[in-house]
Amino acid sequence: MTAINWSNVTDFGQLPQLANIASNNSFWVGMLYMVWIVVMLMMIFYGFEVAILVSSFLALIIGTFLVYADLVSWTYLMTFVGVILAMFLYIIWSGKKTTN
Repeated sequence: MTAINWSNVTDFGQLPQLANIASNNSFWVGMLYMVWIVVMLMMIFYGFEVAILVSSFLALIIGTFLVYADLVSWTYLMTFVGVILAMFLYIIWSGKKTTN
C-alpha cells in the first residue's frame, strides 16, 4: 500500500487519482469490473446472452469515461470489446439451424 502525500493535492480533481495511487492503479479497474458483475447479475433473468451483452456494453461506456479521466487504461476496455464480440459470435453460431 502506497502512502498518500496530501500536501500534493491541490484541487478536487486529484481525489479520484488518489484511490489509484493508494491501490497500485487497481481501484477504478476493480470498480469497473464490479459494476459489470452487478449489472450482469441483475440482467440474468432476461437470459444469459442479454446479461452479458448489456453488462459489457454498459461497462464499456463507463470505462470510456474512466479512460478519458485517466483512471483506467485502454487495455481493460478491450476486455469488454472482446466479450461483446465473443457473445455475438456465440449467438450467431449457436442459433437453431433450419432446413427447408
